Amino acid sequence: MMHVDSSYTWRGFQAILVETSSYRATFLPELGGKLWSLIDKKSDREVLWHNPRTPPRPAFYGAAYDDWFCGGWDELFPNDAPTNVSGDLYPDHGEWWAMPFDWHIERTAQSATLHLLRHGVVTNTTIEKSITFDANEPTFSIAYRLSNHQSQPLEYLWKLHPALSINPHSRIDMPAGECLVDEGFRGRLGATVERFVWPHAAGVDMRVVPPASAESCDFYYGTQLSAGWCALTDGTTQSGFGLSFDPDVFRSVWVFGAYGGWRNHYTTILEPCTGYPYRLEDAIAQGSVSRIAAHSTLNTTLRVSLYQNAHGVAHIDRAGAVTVIKNGGA
Repeated sequence: MMHVDSSYTWRGFQAILVETSSYRATFLPELGGKLWSLIDKKSDREVLWHNPRTPPRPAFYGAAYDDWFCGGWDELFPNDAPTNVSGDLYPDHGEWWAMPFDWHIERTAQSATLHLLRHGVVTNTTIEKSITFDANEPTFSIAYRLSNHQSQPLEYLWKLHPALSINPHSRIDMPAGECLVDEGFRGRLGATVERFVWPHAAGVDMRVVPPASAESCDFYYGTQLSAGWCALTDGTTQSGFGLSFDPDVFRSVWVFGAYGGWRNHYTTILEPCTGYPYRLEDAIAQGSVSRIAAHSTLNTTLRVSLYQNAHGVAHIDRAGAVTVIKNGGA
């Protein structure tokens, strides 16, 4: 089946509903083009986390992101922490998340494409997203076109930010090598643990999601990716959510795990990003930032996959095919 409905609102926002045989997705184009809800119909599960205290509400440009953080899937560009670049003030978590996107839909009997468009505010850039859904596939693709209209190169961090529903039976998988622990979030592992080789750190299996009673918060950067993917599996339903992407574009996967310790939230955010760490000026200084040339365009495509009958994930290819780990596997 393929059903698209743009005739209703959600808490005052224009909402776009896309439903296939596998999932039901709800987008809020007026709030950063946010993917607000993604329901896996086969497991009858909401994949994305929603802040129980802060529902979606209109945001203003330059708002403090954490105070507006309602969950769902945002995208951040050209920075994370607020900063000043050559006299330009970059707002908290970037230009996109608080701003409305233009949109239109193309559809056929078996597919639909949601097109989203936004111009930068501080940066003279344009982001175009074309999200394509197939009636019979448990995946959908997002084709991005990022254009720099400036007469000089632009250094940036561009990050996907899906906040995911979790429980103590959830598992994180990604093909990272070295992981760098942010200095402000070393409580669970100890103050001396600055880096570790995925998936073990200080005797802790970092694939395992702690319970909310842990009252901890993880924040680390997965680097040295051997392939471009990451996944989170719900062990209770043996279903999961995966992303596959070009590792030459999204060269790291940040993991922010709020396990009862940050504002009492309970979610894992898997964040493919074009660089690291979260302060843009630090990424520039250490050469781990990305750069787009003047008057040039970057095209890249990622795929979102929903999968079943899994204990974990061994691999996701660029077409979105998931190689699952069954019970008893590593």
